[in-house]
Amino acid sequence: MGTVDSAANSDRYVAVYDSAQFQTLRRRSNSFIVWASVAFYGWWFIGISLAAFVPGFFRTGLGGPMNVGLLFILLSLLLVVAIAVVYLRFARERLDPLSEQIRADLEGDLR
Repeated sequence: MGTVDSAANSDRYVAVYDSAQFQTLRRRSNSFIVWASVAFYGWWFIGISLAAFVPGFFRTGLGGPMNVGLLFILLSLLLVVAIAVVYLRFARERLDPLSEQIRADLEGDLR
């Protein structure tokens, strides 16, 4: 009896996976991941390239103990925080409503 229920649940999950709603959710999520990855890794590629090919640029003083290299690291931390904040807003507005709708369709009256 347990295997019949498992097969029915398996078919239901496969149907959800193949649904247009789930594909839209995956496409939205993946598009944000690509955008965020390009922004983050692009920033780091620029920094690594500058450090490797123009090391004097990172040593340029900006006043006191601060130099361009330290400023780059601080801006990198701000970039990570900005990406996290943008993702939270994106997920709340674009991903969560669709995932709640998929969950409600999947669970039916169980909730």
